[in-house]
Amino acid sequence: MMRISILIICLIHSVIVFSQNTLKGKVVDANGMPLNKCHIDWNAYCATTNSDGTFELQNIPSGSFNLRVKLDGFQTQDVFVNVPETTFVEVVLFTEDEMLDELVISTNQPKTYNGISVKSNQIKDNFAGSLAKSLENVAGVTAMEIGSGVSKPMIRGLGFTRIAVTENGIKQEGQQWGADHGLEIDALQAEEVEVIKGVGAIAYGSDAIGGVIRINNEKIPQENTTSGNVIFHGKTVNDALGASVNFQHRNENWFFKAKFSGVDYADFKVPTSEVNYLNTKIPIYNNRMKNTAGDEYSVYLQGGYVSDSFQSILSVSNLKSKIGFFAGAHGIPSVGAVADDGNYRDVGFPYQTVNHFKVTSSNKWKKPHSEWNAIFSFQQNHRQEWSLFHSHYSNQTAPSVNPNLELDFVLNTLDSQVNYSFETGLNHETTFGFQQNYQQNNVSGYSYLLPEYNRNNLAFYANHQWFVSSKTTLDFGARLDYIDMKTQGYFDSILYDYLVSNGKTETVAKENAQRSSDVHKTYLQTNFAFGLSYVMHPKWKWNFNVGTNFRAPTAMELSANGIHHGAFRHEKGNPNLKVERGVSSEIGLTFENGNFKSTLSPYVYYFSNYIFLKPTGTFSVLPHGGQVYEYSQSKALITGFEYALQQKWNSFTLNATFEYLYNKQLDNPKGNYPLPFSTPINLSAELSYAFKDSKITKQSKVYINTKWASAQNRIAQNEEKTPGYTIFGAGLQSEINIGKLKPVVRLQGNNLLNTKYYNHASFYRAIEIPELGRNVQLMIQIPF
Repeated sequence: MMRISILIICLIHSVIVFSQNTLKGKVVDANGMPLNKCHIDWNAYCATTNSDGTFELQNIPSGSFNLRVKLDGFQTQDVFVNVPETTFVEVVLFTEDEMLDELVISTNQPKTYNGISVKSNQIKDNFAGSLAKSLENVAGVTAMEIGSGVSKPMIRGLGFTRIAVTENGIKQEGQQWGADHGLEIDALQAEEVEVIKGVGAIAYGSDAIGGVIRINNEKIPQENTTSGNVIFHGKTVNDALGASVNFQHRNENWFFKAKFSGVDYADFKVPTSEVNYLNTKIPIYNNRMKNTAGDEYSVYLQGGYVSDSFQSILSVSNLKSKIGFFAGAHGIPSVGAVADDGNYRDVGFPYQTVNHFKVTSSNKWKKPHSEWNAIFSFQQNHRQEWSLFHSHYSNQTAPSVNPNLELDFVLNTLDSQVNYSFETGLNHETTFGFQQNYQQNNVSGYSYLLPEYNRNNLAFYANHQWFVSSKTTLDFGARLDYIDMKTQGYFDSILYDYLVSNGKTETVAKENAQRSSDVHKTYLQTNFAFGLSYVMHPKWKWNFNVGTNFRAPTAMELSANGIHHGAFRHEKGNPNLKVERGVSSEIGLTFENGNFKSTLSPYVYYFSNYIFLKPTGTFSVLPHGGQVYEYSQSKALITGFEYALQQKWNSFTLNATFEYLYNKQLDNPKGNYPLPFSTPINLSAELSYAFKDSKITKQSKVYINTKWASAQNRIAQNEEKTPGYTIFGAGLQSEINIGKLKPVVRLQGNNLLNTKYYNHASFYRAIEIPELGRNVQLMIQIPF
């Protein structure tokens, strides 16, 4: 009886001991200011900070564990505590911008995928007129320049519909298949960008086979604040003049943002006096590419409600641009069309207009250990190509309505996404998601290239993260996609009559006049991904991931048939194409010691049926069509690595990136050629010197930089080799203290030696148009 009594007393005592621990703490920002409404939790124990930043966890057991501290707009922190020895803890949370201040490429979160964050000021520091071009300093990212105001992003040599660009969780849907179609997003409005290379894109579906450029414009302002900035910029290579205004306000729960941007530019300059189009030498007067001027205007409005448990944001944006096509290489080649008229800012025929409208509703319901997200979006991409009516066929007459409208595409896209994430303790986080994407593409105009189509994509995915320890994280993902694609056939009676009148047989005439056929394809695909991150040592971290991927053939690849002026060739679709499938894997190894940091990222992609344009060796029956290129499939291998380093010595900082890419087809009966537009070996380096702050200037620095690329002699079939090059640049920037105004001035020069060089990834290289010449750019940003 005595033993039982002692046991009961001990149990009661142990319960009392178990429940008597209390941990208090305080959460502050980098400036020591208390942070209200931070969520602190450990398994079933949780608390929220008060207005003075304090919190208290009661009745917690003894032991060692990690507290997780979270607040929207700040980086989540895991804090190690040992109870009951630790009774009070102070936690400092850094905003996402503050965590990135000292890094060129960085993330402070243990991610299993290769994600590279770029803050908005870095985009402004490297602003080059377009978002894709402004991201070129990220290792592995290149831009396919298609004029002075337009460029397309590429990751490891993969671009077009193999790269997904998302804004606030919604995939940007334009006419991505086109070589001369840019990314309709204003770079100066991007608040935060993350580049995800290779595996890690399980939530983004078919078009993310090469990676994802994820733009977040839903950063929520601090409570009871009003802020904004005005940006003026200009550059000499195309006499561009632009401005951007951002304004935002928030009270306790409601906030509002407004952004406006506009730029107008003249014909751009190149260091050459002639180009070559289909063996015709076309003169370039005064080094100006005739009729490449243009303008772009955008507006972005956002409003929302934010509370501890619910958040709803509505975003509306519209971007409109008008850009001239180089007159000598569009439609029927013409030397006379490039004659100098002394006006570099006018835009005449031919030209393109694009209007991209998007409305997005993002909604989030939050609980301490779970979260619902629902996103709904509609976007319309209206693209027109205007060219003074011309015909390749003698029997074609101008349309009675809009006689100079050559091509007209209207792409409507509806998106809906719902996902649910929940935590099981601190160690497991699971997400289930559903996505639907519906598209309808309408076409018109007196020319023909792409059929009308309807496309519906349904997808389910799941992702599970297991935080095995503070050093190890595992990531598992799976995705199921169902895609339904219908293209409409089109019989070109004008072409049929033309061919028959020119002596072609009825069989040949019918075969070519059937510009596209009715095609109905359905695809059901599953994909899997696995990731692992491990901190071997405080100075060494690595991650590894492997996964399958796929890409459904586009309408262009299935049914196109006509002269693609943006690519300067006759392109023909193939309705027998299968889904492009592949397996990819990569490793990220990071070493960081004091002022030195380096990252090595080797990767490999294998495709069982890579889709590409293959020259058929047959000349087109379409006048001025040249050789027919037909979409085909082949096994393919892509491999390489990227290396980035940063070293600081007192006031000096060196940043450098090195890229090596190797690829080839594996079963082409005519030879295992490399894939087209392969990025050559290249090295970028920048050395900067930071000045000490003074009463007048702050955060001032000067820098010099260089980019070197080797000759690209490994070329796809019928590609041209590209010689190597080295270009130099320099710049300075500073915050100026003028009373209450604190403008930031950025002055930079690119290609200062006016070097004539070619980018192997540029479509304009096919007609020997070099990259832009010397350019001096000034940007003044005035915050308020």
